[in-house]
Amino acid sequence: MKKLPVFKKLFQRRPSLPSVRVLVTGSRGKSSMVRLLTAVLEDAGISPAGRITGVLPRELFRGGEKLILRAGPGSAGEMKWWLDSLPSGAGGVVLENSAVAPELQLLAWRWLEPSCTVLTNVRPDHEDAWGRGEEAAARVLCSGIGGGAVVLPESAAACRLVSGLLAEKGCELLPCPDGTDFRKTHLSLAEGVCSFLGFEKSRVSAAAGRLPPDIADFQIFTGDGGMLASAFSANDPESTLDLFTETGWSAEETTVLFNSRKDRTARLASFKGLMSAFPWKKTAVTGSRPLFLPPGTVFIPMRGPADLKAFVASEGAVLGCGNVAGVPLEYLLDKREETGGRRWG
Repeated sequence: MKKLPVFKKLFQRRPSLPSVRVLVTGSRGKSSMVRLLTAVLEDAGISPAGRITGVLPRELFRGGEKLILRAGPGSAGEMKWWLDSLPSGAGGVVLENSAVAPELQLLAWRWLEPSCTVLTNVRPDHEDAWGRGEEAAARVLCSGIGGGAVVLPESAAACRLVSGLLAEKGCELLPCPDGTDFRKTHLSLAEGVCSFLGFEKSRVSAAAGRLPPDIADFQIFTGDGGMLASAFSANDPESTLDLFTETGWSAEETTVLFNSRKDRTARLASFKGLMSAFPWKKTAVTGSRPLFLPPGTVFIPMRGPADLKAFVASEGAVLGCGNVAGVPLEYLLDKREETGGRRWG
């Protein structure tokens, strides 16, 4: 039999996937959504398999998580590899669309052929690849949905561009009420998925109550001579500001620390407004040194968690934002070990 070219193999779907299949896409909150939905499926008695990406790619299964070790940089092809390696006993699958490039967005949908797709939001992100603004993000994210049922917040469904693009593909929109914060919105979206799949909505709150916090979830660390509001995984200014509001801190007493990545150069530009809109005590950048710093911002090199601890001690109250990869992630992993947090298998 003649072998298929590599590009054709990429579009083949594994024939024996579970009957319950959920694809999660969006600008923000995909990993948290996958964790929640996987827990919901477990609560419903379905043996679940979930996959999240990011700086700590993991597969989720009944009662635990397993770190996926990479031999090199991440790629969209990892999703197909993971689907091809699912155990035969999996009763449901929840997959995060890890593609960034616009031309690769639809691959996950084609490989999974989901029962339904969750669109968490269409906030601006990856502006280097997607273009600037919410409209550009909406076009790219909607291009990754090929049809079927789409569970999304009412605010996203009310966007004419989103509803128009999805209507062209014959999608059935299932809008869910927006919550007062992203956590409540996630619960609302999970309830929407339950309704579509025929599960009781009460399973969502039960599953959420048992789900331990993730490594990069927003939390405030005290001690080390100061306080760190770890919002590094909130990669956009709007989400970061929402989390800062939760702290109850004043801007005048807070230092903003933006963690820069050389492969996310446009993100710092999107934070310039946040850095200049409030009378912060100080604004600082660490990580990969950018070519240009926002006005009034200083660069603070950090080689490891000890440097971050020293910075927090010197500043008193620090709001971390931008990106979690690098020293912030090392800091969070150290904190998890210090507090006896769950390890990955």
